[in-house]
Amino acid sequence: MEFKGRGAPRVESDNLLAYRLFDSEANEIGGGMVKAFDISRTGVAIEAPYPMDAGFRIELTIGMGDDVVRAKGVVQNSKKVDEHTYHIGIEFDFLTDEDLNKIGMVYPEILK
Repeated sequence: MEFKGRGAPRVESDNLLAYRLFDSEANEIGGGMVKAFDISRTGVAIEAPYPMDAGFRIELTIGMGDDVVRAKGVVQNSKKVDEHTYHIGIEFDFLTDEDLNKIGMVYPEILK
């Protein structure tokens, strides 16, 4: 799956994450659990059961080993894979150094 715009190295991931999706007026319009299939220091790609509009805000809680990483981001793109699956590209716009290091403990190649 190729998402344009992310310049940081990506690594395959199979982490579960919880998310909350917000529309352009900051109304919560969705949420649940999905699987990440790749991650980098600047974003994450997920598989979701429905499309998400580019520009919508998203809050993520990612299971990372025995830790939890909390991040905020913006949906960059959405691609239909099949009738019930969409690949969603998310760019982080808030991720603490501590949470980046937690990701780096599991996926050290993203810190290079």
